[in-house]
Amino acid sequence: MIRHEFVCIDEGLGTLLHVNERDPLKNWRVFIGQPQPRDMQLVGGNKILIGHHRGFTEFDIAKGKSVVEFKSLEGVTAVRRQPDGHTIIAGVNLAGVTGVVILELDTANREVHRAVFPGDYVRLIRQTASGTYLMCCNTMIREGSREGKYLREFPVDGFLHAWKAVRLANGNLLVAAGYGAFMVELDPAGKILRKFGGKESVTVEVNPLFYAMFQLLPNGNIVLANWQGHGEGHGAQGIQLLEFNADGAMVWQWKQPDMISSLQGVMVLDGLDKSRLHDERSGLMQPVS
Repeated sequence: MIRHEFVCIDEGLGTLLHVNERDPLKNWRVFIGQPQPRDMQLVGGNKILIGHHRGFTEFDIAKGKSVVEFKSLEGVTAVRRQPDGHTIIAGVNLAGVTGVVILELDTANREVHRAVFPGDYVRLIRQTASGTYLMCCNTMIREGSREGKYLREFPVDGFLHAWKAVRLANGNLLVAAGYGAFMVELDPAGKILRKFGGKESVTVEVNPLFYAMFQLLPNGNIVLANWQGHGEGHGAQGIQLLEFNADGAMVWQWKQPDMISSLQGVMVLDGLDKSRLHDERSGLMQPVS
């Protein structure tokens, strides 16, 4: 039987949950305390970074306590800690600049670099092994350079508020389609190689509504959050954490209607060294040095 240790964002209630299915005494739930929590990263020192509308907050994984907070911006959708301690923050019209803006802040949260792209929509961004940005821009994934240039676009029929994309070691893209409510793998030219997790391939109880944050596991399985709507009262709607194997079959699920409303982010901690910074620059969640 599959059992996970994971952290998840309940956007509906504004809470952060740590769940250890093998040791429930280590479970906790806390309020994030900031609006629109959307991004998440294991940043080392036994801490997890949560990106939110105003910036980011770091929480101690063992205790569930806030230890660092930056809340000087408006409109943040993605946050990524860097190996040198800098933080990359993305959003639309950040810091008084029009467009899709990516800011780099130093360890004192002072701006040291910015890239500005044309556009009016972005959700999560992920860096690639070559240093480019994969940016979720509603109906397509865009790849951009540090200098603020779009390099290529990957539109897919059915994408609506596409949420997250990572580049795999083989060059393919793995993407969550947002309201399209499916997962897709694209080849480097943008051709669909596989599509899975949609309404046609899961039970009615899953209720695919919005496929948000996901994580590729070392065994090839994919764990993802099936968000069910803003605000309270969605806990009994659908199955909100799903795991698919490489064949697209669902092999694990998690729901706790009396504890949650609507999960938007998930990170599986199994086997990860919580003392080290992790990222997904080649698809897998791995330490970044």
